[in-house]
Parts: sequence; C-alpha cells; structure tokens
Amino acid sequence: MSAIALVTFIEIYDPELVPASGDITNAVQYRFQNSEPSISGISDAKVGDGAKFNFLSFIYQGATRSNDGNNLESALVLANESTNREGSVGANKLSMSYAAEAVNKGYSVKVSVCKMTDLTFSAVETVLAFDIWKIASMGYDNATIELLLTSSIDAVGGNTGRFLTSSLVGHIPVTGRIVTR
Repeated sequence: MSAIALVTFIEIYDPELVPASGDITNAVQYRFQNSEPSISGISDAKVGDGAKFNFLSFIYQGATRSNDGNNLESALVLANESTNREGSVGANKLSMSYAAEAVNKGYSVKVSVCKMTDLTFSAVETVLAFDIWKIASMGYDNATIELLLTSSIDAVGGNTGRFLTSSLVGHIPVTGRIVTR
C-alpha cells in the first residue's frame, strides 16, 4: 500500500481588484493550505507564484452540478471548535472571522488541489485541478463552518448582477434556446 500526499491550496481574493488580464496575484487577501501546520507554511512556484500559504484546517468538497449544467456549487468546511489552554472547548473565532469577512465582502476563491512530491509536503509535484468560485454564503453549527461556493455566473437561478447583453456577446438569440459549440 502506498500513500499519496495531497494538499488543497486556497487563495481568497477580492474580484473587484482583479485587472482585465485576469491575474489575481495583487487581489489576493489570504492564502491557506490544509496539510502543513508548521509556522513556515508551504511556498511553491507552481501554486500562488511562490507565495507563502499558511495552515488553516478545512475540507474542500468538490463541485456538484445537475444534469443540465446549472446549479454548480461546492463548499469549504472549516472547524468551529478550538480547545483553550485550560481544556474547555469554544467557538473558533479565527475561522469564523475569515468566513464572515469573505461572505460580507463578496470575495472569490481559487482552489488548487495538488499532489506533493513526498509525505513531507515540501514541494508540489503536480497541480491536479483548480477551480475558481464565488463565496456565496455561510452556515455554521457547534462543530463546523461551511462556506457555500457557487459558479461566478449562474444563468438559471442566481442573481450575480451580470447579464448577457449584446454589447458583451454580440447578437443574442430571441428564443430561449442557446446552444454552445
């Protein structure tokens, strides 16, 4: 049996600060990874242009969608319990504050799932997948905080403030059927 080291990197950024080129580097507010709890974190040129990713305990629940392609969503689940030095358990104020800020300020998140070179989590071998999401809402209970992630443009049910107009896409069909090729 062999073990494969996987790490999920997240870059939380303000989409209003992203230039027309689409480069999120200067818009990133926070960078986290979920495997290396040391103070040094993880830095790798293949993810985040070599910036440092600090540790945050979270689980990324990959994308789910309906058969017709709408309702694309995912989730980041963070722990909502922390043990104080005297042994009592209370709310994790750090995770809660990051989550609340992300929702209130309308941040987006880039999620990169990577295979590491070895079990020391020292370097990224391969970026297996990356997704870009809009942080839509937050829910929590005694044990967890869940950030609901949705696609940036939901043509069916979400109100993202973005619409298809002829100035953006050219001539728009007058029927309700749009086919992509």
